[in-house]
Amino acid sequence: MRIIEKRKSLEPCTESGWDAVDLLTDQGLTEEEITSLKAVGGSFLYLKQLKKPFFKLESHDYVIKGVLGDSFFRVAAYREKLEEVLNSVEKMLK
Repeated sequence: MRIIEKRKSLEPCTESGWDAVDLLTDQGLTEEEITSLKAVGGSFLYLKQLKKPFFKLESHDYVIKGVLGDSFFRVAAYREKLEEVLNSVEKMLK
């Protein structure tokens, strides 16, 4: 999977001082790619038993969430941390 585009999230963040970016991928997210994101750090939740399995990775500075099989996922973070988090996510998916 490759990240083919980064765009400002269509779903605005309500938290003060946060921005969100949707990362569009060239194919749907696999379970392996989702679990590889654990290495970014933080609290990891993956509910694969649901009809539409989803994941959420969060810490004090960011939230990363998405759905298995979707060709995008969202990264929300404090404005000053967003680029750092995006770089970490991209490294995990290579």
